[in-house]
Amino acid sequence: METSLIPGLPEEKSVGGFSKILNIFFEPRKVFESLKTKPTWLVPFIILVLISVVSMYLTYPFIMADTIEKIRTNEKIPDEQKEMIVSRMEENTQPPWWQVTLAPVGVLIYFLIVSGILFFVGNVLLGGDSSFRKVFSVYIYSSLVAIPAAIIKIPLAVAKKTAEVQTSLALFLSPDIKEAFIYRFFAHFDIFNIWMIILVSLGLAVMYNFTVKKSFTTVFALWLLWAIVSSSLAGLFGGLMRF
Repeated sequence: METSLIPGLPEEKSVGGFSKILNIFFEPRKVFESLKTKPTWLVPFIILVLISVVSMYLTYPFIMADTIEKIRTNEKIPDEQKEMIVSRMEENTQPPWWQVTLAPVGVLIYFLIVSGILFFVGNVLLGGDSSFRKVFSVYIYSSLVAIPAAIIKIPLAVAKKTAEVQTSLALFLSPDIKEAFIYRFFAHFDIFNIWMIILVSLGLAVMYNFTVKKSFTTVFALWLLWAIVSSSLAGLFGGLMRF
């Protein structure tokens, strides 16, 4: 009688969904190798949406307070217009329902755009060969760095009653120059941003069979370009736009 099981051979085990979420912080290469065989993204996406919504609710009053302060100190806005804007903003103590409802859509669009850029660069500019779904799964799982970031930043924001919580190089600069380009640029060099860059680089190296050095150089260059552009655009809008 034939059997499909061969004694003595170890059974190949795939990394489960929740195991991937935990291992992305401790064994990221193992997670990415599993995603290369079977790319998935739904569970971490749901987690990231929940983090986004919870963070929005808990920090919304502080974000509004910081924005109101920026409006009041903005010399480009007439005083009468300032009071009109501030009075409307002070009436909103909770995030608008549409903002919460559209959070999953906004998060998904953001992930699709960034993953599309990485996919284009990897496949077209660097001559690699991978699927969009694999690149998308790499970016989604790498974004789970938002979990430890939220654990640290949200309590700090609540304790300090401000959304301006820094875990970046901006800590070494005076808060008095936080509207300056150099402050906004340094704020991008956040420990969690760097952690995520490393994870994305490792994931793309696995998916494309690139060296980690080549992958990291590419991802860091793209991120650095974004940091420069977003810091410059924030200055054009008087510091009212958050990136």
